[in-house]
Amino acid sequence: MSTLMNIHPIVQEEIRKYFDLKPVQLKHPLPERPGRALGLMKIDGEVFSSDKLLRAVFIRPQLPVFFAVRSMFLRPRVQCDLPVFAGEVMRTGGKKMVIVDIHRAGKTHHDDSALFDQMIRIRDRYPDLAKYTKKQSGQVQDVFSKAACQISIPEELDDRAAALFLEYLHLFCDMVNKAQPVAGEELRRTRAVFDDYLKSLIDHDPGVGVWKMLFGEKGGIERSMDMHFGM
Repeated sequence: MSTLMNIHPIVQEEIRKYFDLKPVQLKHPLPERPGRALGLMKIDGEVFSSDKLLRAVFIRPQLPVFFAVRSMFLRPRVQCDLPVFAGEVMRTGGKKMVIVDIHRAGKTHHDDSALFDQMIRIRDRYPDLAKYTKKQSGQVQDVFSKAACQISIPEELDDRAAALFLEYLHLFCDMVNKAQPVAGEELRRTRAVFDDYLKSLIDHDPGVGVWKMLFGEKGGIERSMDMHFGM
């Protein structure tokens, strides 16, 4: 198995250097085979939490041939008032699409320019990957930060892409590890942003849309909210 398709245990090992990950008991335990996919798709994975991470989600949808995904989502607890880490590796045939980003979830009054500058400096150290940039089309592009890495690479660049992936991860984990929880009025504002984000998520988030497509309206929303937010 290539480095990228084995990225989940690699990332989990790195996160454990910062946080004590505790397994989360889901309402619908993994693995699952959605009936709407005629049993052909298997969805496996792990979900964790820690003192500073509300969720660390690792999902692996896979079809028998040609298609496999390694999806990661790290959400700090609301009182940390921080961006999220999102990463995905999608294999179709002989190529892999790699997306990794640190961005805000929902509207915010924060200026994350310094963080994005750090990410861009990391990204610029990989010019061999930059020529394979392939941005996603449609409204999903609005979710990503200006420092997101979106590339479609041949297999010989797996290790380089994994190295960039881990640099973004360490930057994120350092930020969360050093964060001090907000309180008072700042916490109230943070919770209000989070609540507004949740309200818009069900109708507009592409990820929630995939879960609804696979498990129906009720089942998809329930799985997504439980997996990503413990709700």
